[in-house]
Amino acid sequence: MIDEGKIRYMRKIQIILMGVLLLAAYGCRNNNIYSEQLKRERELIENYISRSGIVVVDTLPADDAWGDNVYYRVPDYDNFYFHVVELGDTTFVHPGDSICRENAEVETKEDVLLRFRRYTLTENPDTLFYWSTMDSPDPIKFKYMEQSESACTGWQVAVKYMKYNDAQCKIICPSKMGFSEENSSVTPYGYDLKIKI
Repeated sequence: MIDEGKIRYMRKIQIILMGVLLLAAYGCRNNNIYSEQLKRERELIENYISRSGIVVVDTLPADDAWGDNVYYRVPDYDNFYFHVVELGDTTFVHPGDSICRENAEVETKEDVLLRFRRYTLTENPDTLFYWSTMDSPDPIKFKYMEQSESACTGWQVAVKYMKYNDAQCKIICPSKMGFSEENSSVTPYGYDLKIKI
């Protein structure tokens, strides 16, 4: 005699095992898709660099040695490139200082006000934001080197190299260093940044 309870139990086990196998197969498929997306992202960045005539250097240029289209490949960050457009005010006065100090750099947890323009790196780039905060009374504000939802990793790294008040730069930012929506869609962007300290 067949025990109906055992048959139902065996069917439940089969259904659970099928579900586990389907999830495992889906996970493997997603990993392959993600690796393909990373490969396309890398190719998109390389094509943008080639199309734009960008010269990539592995040594950070001196403050007065940035060429028009020279980008620094920032070590420890794959596919992140930085270019100084405007060095900014190299004589920086802190409140209470009686003289200008040379080479005053941004300090950890110092407030940074940032305006930006973000664009795609496609053959016909789409500008997504034109200095998006220029039209609003307040620029984006964040603390340098402190985790913040208003400043992605790429911006934090860029500010380190911008150093001075009123500096302007361009960066090529891979998705891993961008905001969460860029990371999940594996989308790299170019940014034009301007800071006030």
